[in-house]
Amino acid sequence: MIIRPVESKDIDTILELNEKSVKVLSPLNRPALLGLIEMSILTVVVEEDHQVAGFLIGLTQGVAYESINYAWFNNQYKAFFYVDRIVVSDQFRGQGIASKLYEYVSKWAHEQALPHIFAEIDVLPPNTPSLLFHQKFGFKELELLKHHEHKMVSLQGLTLV
Repeated sequence: MIIRPVESKDIDTILELNEKSVKVLSPLNRPALLGLIEMSILTVVVEEDHQVAGFLIGLTQGVAYESINYAWFNNQYKAFFYVDRIVVSDQFRGQGIASKLYEYVSKWAHEQALPHIFAEIDVLPPNTPSLLFHQKFGFKELELLKHHEHKMVSLQGLTLV
């Protein structure tokens, strides 16, 4: 298993993986994904047996990203790494890939002197596996943010320093 920067050959697979998880992520088409990658500070894939097994896209503070979740963190904190999305392919779940991605990001953020890692997890509708994963990794809830009547997220943070 290797973690490497995203390459153009990975775009279709990332779009497919995102679509399979769209109930807990915002949808992406090719132009939106390319724009997100362009504004991201870190976009990596996990490759296993020459296949993309998962991906992570993250941003730091001060980016012109139209996300109310990101905006909340950006307004509250001066320096951070924001996990916009992390997806692991169904066929590779349960193999520790998400943990390896978060270990990679934690090391990277520490090297960049970023004191926090942030993410949001759906609580309405609930994404219980993600909530449990983030709790296990040490994330704590900072705020509940209601998007609308049928969508609420838990804004979560992990302090590195």
